[in-house]
Amino acid sequence: MRKKNTDFHTKQTVPYRTKSRTSIMIMASSIFTSQAVKLNRLILASILLHSFALVNRHVQSRHRAHRQIALLRLQSIDSSQKTPESNFWFASTQKNATGGVPAIPQLVHETGYLPPGAYCSSGSTDSKASASPCLIAIGIQPPLNADGEHVWREGVKNCQKLIDSGFNTFRVNDCHDENEDSKSKSHTNKRSKRRKSPSSIALEQFMHDTLRTEIRHQAETKFYDTLRKSTPPSVLRSCFFMTNLEIPSILSEDTVIAGSSKDASPVPYGNGWMVRESISETLLRTKGECLDSVVLEYRKNSPYHLDTLDTLFDMKREGLIQSISTKNFPPLLLDSAFGCGFNVFSNDVYGNLMNTNNLEPNSEVGVLCGEYGCSHLVSAPLGGGIFTDQFCQFKEWAQLSAPSKKLFNTLLDLCCKVQNGTELDKWKNYRAIIETVEYIALKYQVSVESIALRWLLQLNDGISISVGTHLGMDFFEEKGGQPYSRHRDFRQVFTFSLEEDDMKRLCQVAGFTSDRNLHSGMTSDEIDFTNKALWI
Repeated sequence: MRKKNTDFHTKQTVPYRTKSRTSIMIMASSIFTSQAVKLNRLILASILLHSFALVNRHVQSRHRAHRQIALLRLQSIDSSQKTPESNFWFASTQKNATGGVPAIPQLVHETGYLPPGAYCSSGSTDSKASASPCLIAIGIQPPLNADGEHVWREGVKNCQKLIDSGFNTFRVNDCHDENEDSKSKSHTNKRSKRRKSPSSIALEQFMHDTLRTEIRHQAETKFYDTLRKSTPPSVLRSCFFMTNLEIPSILSEDTVIAGSSKDASPVPYGNGWMVRESISETLLRTKGECLDSVVLEYRKNSPYHLDTLDTLFDMKREGLIQSISTKNFPPLLLDSAFGCGFNVFSNDVYGNLMNTNNLEPNSEVGVLCGEYGCSHLVSAPLGGGIFTDQFCQFKEWAQLSAPSKKLFNTLLDLCCKVQNGTELDKWKNYRAIIETVEYIALKYQVSVESIALRWLLQLNDGISISVGTHLGMDFFEEKGGQPYSRHRDFRQVFTFSLEEDDMKRLCQVAGFTSDRNLHSGMTSDEIDFTNKALWI
């Protein structure tokens, strides 16, 4: 008999063949269902992958388009499809005449970094060197009356506007009061009939220099203290701060004690403790771990220039100083410094449209700086305010008031080094230059200051300029206390480029010629800096 299959739940007997046929159908249906699920999953995964690929391709195309637009903006100055010529009302400012200084018309925004060509190397060999300085350095003029803290808070607020606009190089200048200078000159003329002893002359000069230095030190303390309290450290690390250092004057008994022997020898320099103490005090004023740049100013009749440079370069190797520059060094002293192995970063000289003696590439200073790779830093590029709206609005000398005439003559003596000729001759020479600058400024639709600064930047490769500003702390700079806007004027310098004809026209009226002969050798009243006996 056939064996029966018993179902224990129903207690019924089911044939064995029927049971196996049913299980096979159930297994086939489950296999078909699992394969359908897998197929659906594969289709869904392929759809997702295809969608992701399309999105990624779209994002890459957008990034590529933005990158091409940015490259076109940066390379717009090198584009060959430009207007072949320009007339008075349209200047082809897209073409960069120097190839180094940027000229990007799209720089219309108030804030943001400047193009890479607007910065230069800091001259430091340290891997942890400070930021690269801007071609336009900001020289901060301390206010004459800065008793309240609100004055410096306002100045630091305007300084932060300059930092946001891409200008990261700052230096606190000496405070020059034109009224005090004129008073001292008149007082000297009244007492010129009485003969002064060498000791009294030296003492008066020492007191004047000491007072001027003390005022600058107080201004540096207030400025850096206020700046570091209200500025993030990350922003300060992107700045480049320059500090001045005074050369010790010649110290001998005949300059201090009246009636002593004239053959007294100078006091030995020693191990440089005076310079190290000055650097330590500067670090305390700036509240930094090291100094970005130290500018060593030339002092006549002092034999300690090379000794001071030796001490400064020792401190640079110790990591306390990043770079060292000089200011107003004569050619012979600068040659001696280069010959002794002192790699000076830059040499600070006065230069503008009315003072081109130090700007000539064939001058002694220009040849030395080009031979040893030392860059130029031009101070007073605007002549202390002569090449601004403060004076260019006057057409005739008679239109100026008595204080304005006195200020104009003082600025010519201090910043332009113009001392020969009558007042009317100086004014005629100034008007011939400023009329040309105004003509070109109208052509490029920029300010007079921008033309004067751009001319200096395009004059020689590797040149930098230091522009002074009161940071809005004195109302006479901004007319009627207008909001501070110098950062926009400085940024405008990098939005255009002077054409070759305009550069030649400005060089012609300024008396700048690259074929000027070299100056004669050292005069008789200079010091023989090659005398190693001074190296004590």
